[in-house]
Amino acid sequence: MTEEISRNRFTKIYLTLWGVCILLAIVAIIFYKFGFRLNNDLAPVRVGSVEISSNVDDPQIILNNRERQIPIENGRYNLKNITPGLHSFVVSKDGFWPWAKTVLVSENNVRSLFAFMFPIDGIEIEKISRGDKYNQTLNSLNGTALPVLESDSVLINPDESTTDWLKQNVPNRKISNDGSTALYIDSNTIYLAWISESEPPPHYFCEENPCKPILPVIVTNSPIKSVDFFKDRRDLIIFTSGGVIYAIEADHEGTQNFQPLYKGDDPYFLVDNSGTLFIKDGGSLYSSNL
Repeated sequence: MTEEISRNRFTKIYLTLWGVCILLAIVAIIFYKFGFRLNNDLAPVRVGSVEISSNVDDPQIILNNRERQIPIENGRYNLKNITPGLHSFVVSKDGFWPWAKTVLVSENNVRSLFAFMFPIDGIEIEKISRGDKYNQTLNSLNGTALPVLESDSVLINPDESTTDWLKQNVPNRKISNDGSTALYIDSNTIYLAWISESEPPPHYFCEENPCKPILPVIVTNSPIKSVDFFKDRRDLIIFTSGGVIYAIEADHEGTQNFQPLYKGDDPYFLVDNSGTLFIKDGGSLYSSNL
């Protein structure tokens, strides 16, 4: 009798434990399905995601030292279900400078990254022969003015419109294709200014609280000879300094990626409306479709 009671009690305990395990498994599956994961403190958090775009096709993508095979969707590589926190990304391809960055992924948020990469041996260029195109290109290059802050300018007032201040103090400012960002230089320093009135500034303008409307991108050792946005990007700048044309990203988080595009004697450049790069180096003119 006692043995039968013990057996029944064991069976009840066994079935209860199985029921608890099944219930916990169902709860875990539901949490997983709705985008929850456990962080390092074993607390449930909503996952985030990262979308990576690049100027290079079929790159290798490494997340936290592990290669990921990510299908491309609408020109972006979408990495989903990433636990909030710091994550390292490396994007590379044979023959190109690698791009690397450590970024903070937030709960239930999409982080957009642009992994730019240029050939280690330099961008492909085509020499422009002397003739009408040569003369037209040369005239355009010679007529290009640097977006320099005027020497008699005054500091921007916190209550002043950034757009109005730029109009008065940087008449030759560069404007990104989407009209959101202005670009200028002062004392060998490249600055970006947020001028959009329809959307909030990107995170790299908000490294301090509150967000700042003007962001220093880089200070160069040599004078800047030319500067512009890369194609239709507002977060990637190309510039010439010390005989080299460089590309640099605006985002200072983690590594601020910085790559050479062209090395010459004394180059300066012009970017036309189609995004074609025209380079004058000594007595020669070149074009490149970046």
